[in-house]
Amino acid sequence: MKPDLIIMDMDDTLMTSDNVVSKETKDYLIQIQEKGYQIALASGRPTEGMIPVAEALAMDKHNSYIMSYNGAKTIDLKTKEVIASELISKVDFDDIVDYCRQHGLFTITYQDGHIIYEGNHEYMNIEAEITGLPMKQVSDLKDYIQEPVPKAMGIDYESHISELMSSLKGTFNDSISCTTSKPFFLEFMSAGVSKGKAIQDLAQRLNLDVNQMIAFGDSANDKEMFDVVGMPVAMDNAIDLLKARAKMITKSHDEDGIPHALKQLIETSNM
Repeated sequence: MKPDLIIMDMDDTLMTSDNVVSKETKDYLIQIQEKGYQIALASGRPTEGMIPVAEALAMDKHNSYIMSYNGAKTIDLKTKEVIASELISKVDFDDIVDYCRQHGLFTITYQDGHIIYEGNHEYMNIEAEITGLPMKQVSDLKDYIQEPVPKAMGIDYESHISELMSSLKGTFNDSISCTTSKPFFLEFMSAGVSKGKAIQDLAQRLNLDVNQMIAFGDSANDKEMFDVVGMPVAMDNAIDLLKARAKMITKSHDEDGIPHALKQLIETSNM
């Protein structure tokens, strides 16, 4: 059976360790779109950090969608229209900044295609290196940001982020949810925001069946996506939590794991 949609996380799933899409994976994804298969991207990345990759895959020519900020925004790639958006309120953003300051986290958010930050940290440039977005330093995030934002992030060493995530248990307060993508990123979104919720909303909008979707992922922010789709596929480099939710485990992101799995699933119709 032909899948209704093929959804891919980006970092450590679609992207290699060198932060690029391999030629084999790129060529294969363009090829299947030309045959009528529809693909989408779902990532913790900001929108502007996803569009260049999506366009390099010719997704803007094939009625594709991107779900950015862990599902806080969904974009029609052809028109660049935001078709769904759930933002963090100014009040909640200020609470997040206070929490990050209290726990010694380097804090960032996003505005007008820039990474907005205060302070300094050994890992401060990682998000810019991953997404390609410029950074803008401000003296006080709470003073500078005066409108709702799609996501905020606290950055620190892996052991500290793991400790904080365990204590938060995925919830900061009733209106904010938390997850991790990279082990040194503690990500804050509006409550209820997830890749899984964004996929369900997109399926309803496009009259697609989530049970006939394939999704690829590797990290904790992919677990709700895996719980929604009919065929969740974990990369070989995925965390154990995600592999336990997967119906299939493919090769790693550095071994063209996406086309390796799709050749089996599409050619054998093993949905």
